[in-house]
Amino acid sequence: MVYATDDGELREDRSLLALGASGLRSVPLGRMIPLPDGATLAFLPGCVPLGRASTGEISRPMGDGARPVAALLPTGYTRLLTPAYEKEPNAPHVPLFGYTAVGGLHGRLFASALPLDPGASWNPTDYNTPDLPQLVHDRIEEEPNNRLLAHHGHCATEYGCYTAQNLFYHRDEMAIAVSVACNASCVGCISEQLDDITAPHDRIAFTPTVDEIVSLALPHLIEAPNAIVSFGQGCEGEPLLRAPLIARAIERLRRETDRGQIHINTNGSSPGALQLLIDAGLDSVRVSMFSAREAQHIAYYGPRNYGLEDMVDCLRAARHQGLHTSVNLLTYPGFTDCRSEVQALVEFLRRVEVQMVQVRTLSMDRELLHEKVGFPDEQPIGVDNLLTVLNTEMAGMALASHTPFVGVFVGGARAYVP
Repeated sequence: MVYATDDGELREDRSLLALGASGLRSVPLGRMIPLPDGATLAFLPGCVPLGRASTGEISRPMGDGARPVAALLPTGYTRLLTPAYEKEPNAPHVPLFGYTAVGGLHGRLFASALPLDPGASWNPTDYNTPDLPQLVHDRIEEEPNNRLLAHHGHCATEYGCYTAQNLFYHRDEMAIAVSVACNASCVGCISEQLDDITAPHDRIAFTPTVDEIVSLALPHLIEAPNAIVSFGQGCEGEPLLRAPLIARAIERLRRETDRGQIHINTNGSSPGALQLLIDAGLDSVRVSMFSAREAQHIAYYGPRNYGLEDMVDCLRAARHQGLHTSVNLLTYPGFTDCRSEVQALVEFLRRVEVQMVQVRTLSMDRELLHEKVGFPDEQPIGVDNLLTVLNTEMAGMALASHTPFVGVFVGGARAYVP
């Protein structure tokens, strides 16, 4: 078992075997991989790590001040288990990050994870480079009055957001945030929290103009390799609430160029608003999901005036009109991999016929998730087995962790590149 002290020192307790957690249960680690390059180690404040003694009992390490160690995985890796711990009395909720169980063996660290699609355009070594601050500074100097540019400069340098950084690196998928408002109150929202949880990002505090959007997006579409302009970011609310604004921007962009891909990440709450964007020239859509069961969906998202059927309608409409469609599946071990959840998910995916499921780690305090949504009283099948089920039941559907570059307009018709 590996643990940390409150001052951040990493230690090993060889008298205890490392454990992971599935929901509220402490379980053997099972499948492990060497800690990936680009992973970040963190410890859980207000928590005590748990390991298994030689007698088989679940125990704490000897002494005071031990904290559970977790890995925050880079894009492309799927978490299988969370760290095993118990909270100290009156401990606050832990910050909203994607904690993954780790253990030590022969002086090396291993993570409870599996590679899904690591590297490619999201290689951590290609981000947070020494020249990034200067790239941000120089670009903002070109348009010192563009509020949206300054907002994403802050996200790129202060939060390390890859899609924000891509705006300044001039490549791949770049962020465009537009919406200050949301029609959901997600338990794990990373841009607005009302209780004792600190959101890891500040939400955009203004509504940009069409000119501000186009001045960022147009050069990217025209010049960047594998150019994707992506509405719907972690630092904003729901972009469909700003559909008329986005539609005007898309129309302006498509009058200037047919190159690149215009994408939206959304909660799928309004088929009518999405149709407005499709008519303007949207190319791809990703709808986020935590549960395909209505009661659990409501408990997590706190949706206002929309439900799973609206998400179905959005995805089906986009798919039938030639857009690339995907589901952004927020996973949590002990919840997503329970049989009732897996069955509901497969049934949902069969209805919407998406080309891809993007498997993402839900960044969440375990006790908060249990309080607000609850873990199913079932034996989980394991996240790795969940992926096997999806591969088996949904032949032809891809599993990934990113939005793919799917093609460009050719002669007024969408031509998709596999």
